[in-house]
Amino acid sequence: MKNDSVVIKGTKEGISIILDDSLEFDDLQKALYEKLKNSRNFFSGGNVRIQAKNRNLSNEEYEKLQKLFTDFGMNLQEASSPKTMIFPKPNKSRVLLLKKTIRSGQKIAYNGSVVILGDANPGSEIIAAGDILVMGTLRGMAHAGADGDSSAVVTAFRLKPTQLRIAGVIARPPEEREDGPLFPEIARLKNNVIVIEPL
Repeated sequence: MKNDSVVIKGTKEGISIILDDSLEFDDLQKALYEKLKNSRNFFSGGNVRIQAKNRNLSNEEYEKLQKLFTDFGMNLQEASSPKTMIFPKPNKSRVLLLKKTIRSGQKIAYNGSVVILGDANPGSEIIAAGDILVMGTLRGMAHAGADGDSSAVVTAFRLKPTQLRIAGVIARPPEEREDGPLFPEIARLKNNVIVIEPL
């Protein structure tokens, strides 16, 4: 298989994935899986377009891609053309970057995704229509997908929230997670339950 059977490029709109039209779908699916696997969830929640100029996807192929993207925390949306697929929802293309620690009593609300280069202390609140990424310790309340986006995720270098919400689902961390693991984690919805996994 050619190394360039799947090409991932950054664009103004987000990420563009270009598929080689000459290969069988199963080979492309395997190549795409390997690319996403090696990315270590780097593209999770990204605004992505898939391009296959001379390929029409069948319903079965579309469903296979949909499952693949779901497994990597991506939400494949319906598109006007079967050759161009867009995911996830447009509000995630807007990102608020904060280079500071969010202190107790502070509330951040944004109609997009929120990235914090610091900690979120107990008593703080972060509410985002898209994803929430804390490049430190998250100890406050975090509500991702506040407009109902169930594909939204919450990630942090140390995930120790007082309360965690994704879309309309609320969870509190168990008491045994008081210290928490010393590695980044991601929280997402699976079967309408918030699940926390290593990032």
